[in-house]
Amino acid sequence: MATRSTEQKLDLFTRCFQGRQDAYGTYVPATGRVWCVRQPVTRRVLLDHLRGRKPYGVFLLVDDRVSAAAIDFDHDDLNPVIACVDQARSYGLTLYIERSKAKGHHAWLFLKHPTPAAKPRAVLEMILSDTDLSGTEVFPKQSHLDPCRQALGNFINAPLFGKLVAEGRTVFLDRAKGWQPHDDQWELLTQFDRACEQHLDELIEINELLVSRPNKPPVQPDGVSINVLSSYGLPPCAISMLEGVAENQRVCAFRLAVHLHRLGIPQDLAIAMLRAWALRNRPSGGKGVINDSEIEEQVRHGYRGYRGYGCEDPIVASHCAEQCPVRAANLNRPA
Repeated sequence: MATRSTEQKLDLFTRCFQGRQDAYGTYVPATGRVWCVRQPVTRRVLLDHLRGRKPYGVFLLVDDRVSAAAIDFDHDDLNPVIACVDQARSYGLTLYIERSKAKGHHAWLFLKHPTPAAKPRAVLEMILSDTDLSGTEVFPKQSHLDPCRQALGNFINAPLFGKLVAEGRTVFLDRAKGWQPHDDQWELLTQFDRACEQHLDELIEINELLVSRPNKPPVQPDGVSINVLSSYGLPPCAISMLEGVAENQRVCAFRLAVHLHRLGIPQDLAIAMLRAWALRNRPSGGKGVINDSEIEEQVRHGYRGYRGYGCEDPIVASHCAEQCPVRAANLNRPA
């Protein structure tokens, strides 16, 4: 094993687990209580983590970019985690399994350069869908943050918390050793196979994944707004539905929820957005506007990991446009 100084370890750890530098997360090991610390991430903070004094949680999302992403498996069964790792490998990606602090595992994807978070999120969610694990949390949980608010997103506990390393927790596992901890965690950190943005772009294009490309915040500071969502990579059918509908409100609410999920919008925020959307609807035939409970039900369904655009649905087709890239791809696909 190579001998590394404390400074070398800190530099290596910082390179692997980059995130916001103005805040971090932590928890009380005895109780599990978590909170955010709105203070700079200093070398002392990282050193306290590595020595087991105070855990460090990293906010991976910086503006709309990340240097790493992770899937959070909240159970000790390793088989689904391995299935995701193997599926990622079939796409030319390497995921690294970390046994987390109490139970469960994290599967980490490291990137060569800071990359729009929407891209690794879309690819990791595709891998989860391929392995029938849709709904498993991906960190960061958002593709972008609202610059009009002081939002931080969600932190994920960093590996190598010194107090737990000796117990075989917060460490990376070695497939060659039957998924036991790597003998030299620090050497592994130097060998991470990092994905490039171009490869993610190719996977997104080949698999027709929709990713968000924000140039405006999704929420205005004075309340929920849906007007700006058309700039977030929504297909024409969804943009049309956002203008308000007269019929098929439940189907449209479901389809909009699916798209909002793709954009990385949290589920509770999607519900608030669709409540605002409902006020635009003018139901025909004396019908009432879709109510809050119906919206919540459709959002729950839409957030279960559906990937289809619904092009074959006559209701969706009625909102379609000739310039839609998804429609063009479907028309050009061999029978």
